[in-house]
Order: sequence, then structure tokens, then C-alpha cells
Amino acid sequence: MRTLLIILVAWISFIQISCNMKKKSHEPPKVLEPKLSSLQQEIFDVRCNAPSCHGSGVKGGLSLVGANSYRQLVGVPGTTDRMNTPPLFRVKSGSPDSSLLYIKITSPDSTQGELMPKGSDKLTPDEIEAVRQWIIIGAPNN
Repeated sequence: MRTLLIILVAWISFIQISCNMKKKSHEPPKVLEPKLSSLQQEIFDVRCNAPSCHGSGVKGGLSLVGANSYRQLVGVPGTTDRMNTPPLFRVKSGSPDSSLLYIKITSPDSTQGELMPKGSDKLTPDEIEAVRQWIIIGAPNN
């Protein structure tokens, strides 16, 4: 009987330890800053730079690799916007709703190409909001 009790206590202890190891961290989720450096590190480098996309593949003439991002995005006319003349900018400082980057991660129409990132999970609401805020504050090269 005593052996059974020891085995039972050991088993319960093991289960409790296992469950505690599987608990999610109580740390708050990482907040993505509306800064180009944060967007680059947390979104572009992770979701957009596959060789067949905006990495070495340079889809749509757009490279989102490191130092290329700013000069390839801000104030540059988009190549996939076929309805607007002149075309929308990839990023129009201060205006996310007139920026193809923002449109393509939220809800592009059929003339503006596909929802991005293609072949990856859609951006989270927090990631989309960080992009939106970065554009609103003027899309600085920070």
C-alpha cells in the first residue's frame, strides 16, 4: 500500500510539473513599434524576403531586403496598381489608404494584386496597425 501511495504522489507531481512547463508565459506580447527598423525586423525579414518574393526574387520590382526597403517603398510609384493614373505610391507618407503597401496587407482590389504576404499567414492586426501608424507619422527612415 505504501509503495502504491509513493507511486501515486510521484505521478501527480510529474503531471503538475509537466503542466506548469506547458503554461504560456505571462509576459505581455511584444509590441511592434511603428518604426521602419521594427517593421523590417519583425515583418519584412520574416514574411516578405523569401527568394521567390521580395528578397532575391524582387517580385514587382520591389526588394524588401535591409537597406533597400526605404528607398524602394517611400515615394515610389507602385507597379501593380493599374487603375489609378498616376498610380498610387508604394508608401505615401501620411496616407496609409493611398499607400499600396497598406492596401496590399489589408484589402487590395483585383487591380492592385493579391493580399500580401503571399504564401504566408496574414499579418496580425497589431502588425497591420504598426505599418499604418508608421505611414501616418510620415514613414520616416528610422
